[in-house]
Amino acid sequence: MVNTLKKKLVIEFLIIYCLIPLIVISINFFFSEQKIFVFLPLFLVFFLSLYLLKKTPSFSFESLKKKTEWNFFFLISLIFIVSAFSYTIILDSNLLFNLPKNYFFLWVAVMLLYPIFSVIPQEIIFRVLFFERYSCLFKDQFLYLVLNSIIFAYIHLVFQNFHAFFITLITSPIFAYAYLNKSFKTCLLVHTIGGQLVFTYGLGKFFY
Repeated sequence: MVNTLKKKLVIEFLIIYCLIPLIVISINFFFSEQKIFVFLPLFLVFFLSLYLLKKTPSFSFESLKKKTEWNFFFLISLIFIVSAFSYTIILDSNLLFNLPKNYFFLWVAVMLLYPIFSVIPQEIIFRVLFFERYSCLFKDQFLYLVLNSIIFAYIHLVFQNFHAFFITLITSPIFAYAYLNKSFKTCLLVHTIGGQLVFTYGLGKFFY
């Protein structure tokens, strides 16, 4: 019975975190202008994740209501503000504040909608489902955390550039730490401020 359950979880894991991303990346390679091939699978896997979490006996959605760790959030926000600004300046100073300066209302829309339609689905899939349903498949927690970062960066290959992969690879451990050691709400806020800074500073061109 235990082996059967583990086999089922392994299959789920491979489909959600390996096969589906590979299909999405492959399709987007041929239809790079059709962004529906990026966001539609995200929402479909998001709802699938909610269903699987509901079926996970050891998990309760009540656990996601834990309070925000504000000190950690402000510390990480400061680090993101400085590091993202520096990254943009070093990469191409002409990108700086391009979106808010030239497309102000679009920037406002991104600031408001990004947390709802991007951050929440991503964190449910890549943090909550990943750590709450499939942790039993991995004995080495450190390698599990490394795998989480690699998988999170891997799906961002859909944007077909190095910067999306690199930025998500180095920020994923922070999101994972926030979820595992602080709270889901803290994780959401940290991810949100990181993404909002990316779009504000001009790095958003690598994530769309």
